[in-house]
Amino acid sequence: MTGSLHSIANIIGITMKILFCLAILLHTATSEIHDIVVSGVFESSIMTYNYTQSREYCLSQNATLATLEQVTRAQNTSFQTCRFGWVEEQQIILARTTANKSCGSNHIGIIKQEPCGYYIAPSAYCYKIKVVRGVFHVDSPSGKYNLTFAEANSTCAGLNATVATESQLRVAHAAGFQTCRAGWVAEQKIFISRTTPAAECASGEVGIKEYPGTNEKSDVFCFRSDLNHTDVYVVYPPFGNSSMTYSEATQQCLSLGDSLASKEQLRSAPTPISDGIPGWSKDNDVVQFSSGNLTVTPCVNEPSQLASAYCFNPNITHFIPVSTNDDKLWLKITIGCIIAAICIIFIVVAAAYIRVNKCVCCTRRKKQAQDSTLERDQGYDTAKGLYLPKWNKAGMFTPKDDMFHQIPSYQDAGTKLSVRSKALNTAYRTHHFTNHGFESTPEDSKQSFDKTHLDSSPAGVNPQDTSPGNSHEYINTAFDGTF
Repeated sequence: MTGSLHSIANIIGITMKILFCLAILLHTATSEIHDIVVSGVFESSIMTYNYTQSREYCLSQNATLATLEQVTRAQNTSFQTCRFGWVEEQQIILARTTANKSCGSNHIGIIKQEPCGYYIAPSAYCYKIKVVRGVFHVDSPSGKYNLTFAEANSTCAGLNATVATESQLRVAHAAGFQTCRAGWVAEQKIFISRTTPAAECASGEVGIKEYPGTNEKSDVFCFRSDLNHTDVYVVYPPFGNSSMTYSEATQQCLSLGDSLASKEQLRSAPTPISDGIPGWSKDNDVVQFSSGNLTVTPCVNEPSQLASAYCFNPNITHFIPVSTNDDKLWLKITIGCIIAAICIIFIVVAAAYIRVNKCVCCTRRKKQAQDSTLERDQGYDTAKGLYLPKWNKAGMFTPKDDMFHQIPSYQDAGTKLSVRSKALNTAYRTHHFTNHGFESTPEDSKQSFDKTHLDSSPAGVNPQDTSPGNSHEYINTAFDGTF
């Protein structure tokens, strides 16, 4: 039984491997052929790639990674797919010419995968709040008016600035700079700058007012020369890095006491910013100036993301299938192979069951029992599944413990004792008893017969008959009655 189970398992395993290989071969045969080629643009196979791998794949197909413009031109000429793919601009897009809920959520055109945005940039644009002619007010992190002069110097240094001089403060005041808080200047004096009167600020006075005798602790006025004519500036990654993420850019501006500049703040900057410097903006976009105009760099996707690849080869033949439905042949083949495997497994298991249970179509005779004397309770030879030992040629059941009366003449002849049935009172219904236990030759049989039948009139066997079929047979019909 165990061997049959192993055979079934092997057959099933081989069947599954064959069907799996068939599915792979059929899928490869259908998917590696470019389903749609329009204006030299085609999509990669079902495999997905990161940005670098997508470029390598297109090269292996004697093509290049298509640009956004090339895919757009192909889309305008009926090119569409149902899978997002990479283009040269490091964007993941989907080209659709018809609405489909499962392909682009019924959108039409060039659909960009979200989230889409620069994941790294070489710089960031920060915005300085309330800075005039490079002068701005800073208080202590631990609270207002809590900086000594030494601490004021280190605080400005940490903001890429210096402590403003009295002169710089007066220039800023003339340009409209005012606060409601006093602070240190480089001359170790404490001033407050007011351009409009307010009862709660400098007792309503205006101008540059000094606070003598309060030179122990205060806030501080810092100065940055690069902010002399603007309130936005560029910062670069720390520690010599060549780029930074959006979150890193945000933190970099915060460390300088500022925030990322919005596109509106950049456009309204007092003085133009240098052209050609890509940097993060507050809107999670990478922007730069070109000829004084702010431009937004197209969004890109994280290069480690997986997607298909849009390749371009102008020499590939233009081809559009007749059917406009998306190709699902490989899926149908796979499902068919699975169904076929289930059917084959069912047939194998059914055949094994039929064989084990000896159904008519697969029946086979069992092995005969070994040469031995049958037990009393094993039944008749006609019982289902019971086969007599080879020595019982007569087709009769012979209990092993029923020994016939001892016949001295047989003992003298050295022959095996005959056997009779103790079951004279049982259900054995016959008028004769057959013993095949002799191990003598036809001649010995004749001599033994003569000793017990001196009248030469045997009960049922002719002693002159020495044929092999009769040499071991003795039939006693002398019993009275039935048994």
